[in-house]
Amino acid sequence: MKKNVLALSLALALGLGLTACSSSNGGSASNSGSNTDTSGSQSSTSGSNTGAEKLVLGTSADYPPFEFHVLQDGEDKIVGIDVFLAQQIAEDMGAELEISDMDFDMLLNLMNKGDVDMVIAAMELKDDRAAAADYSDPYYTDEAPLIVVRKADLDQYKTLEDFSGKTVGAQTGTTKADIVLGTDPEKPHMTDVQDLLLPKVTDLIAQLQFEKCDAVVLDAAVAQKYVASNDELAIVESIDLGEAAEPYRVWVAKGDPKGLLPSINETIAKVTAEGGAMTDFIEQANDLVSQAQ
Repeated sequence: MKKNVLALSLALALGLGLTACSSSNGGSASNSGSNTDTSGSQSSTSGSNTGAEKLVLGTSADYPPFEFHVLQDGEDKIVGIDVFLAQQIAEDMGAELEISDMDFDMLLNLMNKGDVDMVIAAMELKDDRAAAADYSDPYYTDEAPLIVVRKADLDQYKTLEDFSGKTVGAQTGTTKADIVLGTDPEKPHMTDVQDLLLPKVTDLIAQLQFEKCDAVVLDAAVAQKYVASNDELAIVESIDLGEAAEPYRVWVAKGDPKGLLPSINETIAKVTAEGGAMTDFIEQANDLVSQAQ
């Protein structure tokens, strides 16, 4: 299994950017922004200036390198690839970015209630999500998910069947939870496991470290980052959970009532084009991951 996940993902992201440039629409904290902590169809509207003075991002900041907390100059900040993209989206709209950190499984619901304007949280396209919200062009594609276990137990796991009878964790409401639950029998999945679904990845990692579960399924880049910072954890390299993941997208309320998608897609096309800022976003996030709180 390839180890240089972000390098491959960058190449895929740039390729998506070239595709986005030929398409008219799509289906942290900023230095000037602030953090708050609360624990589709594609639009055909045209235009890039929404006139908004403030743009509120909803995310779940426990997912390095995409969104995570760091301490900078004594201040807690949320940073990461998704946050840097959100900052660029806000800048291109002439708006100030504000970040609301919440549980992943609440993001779309709270957005549709009006608590946030958009969601960027390494969120893939699924039928239930598309029914609840509208979405942008793709901006990032990761490798297939990976299984993280305690390094001391690594030799026990060679195939998915080896997890039968084990407790396996995943983040609530994600495609990784689908793998654990066996929601789609046509895709690689586990069987006869005890599922442990929690809203925060940090809690899942803690459960694994304290032997409350036997494994956690995570997106590839996220798994690599947690393993790199935890010597007692390891990735089960011998198990293949499929091809590249469904690309990540920016999400807005159903019907795009604020007319945000056209400008969001313009920004995505710009940053994912060859020579665009996505390279810098990934490098900045990688540089900061070691400081993740």
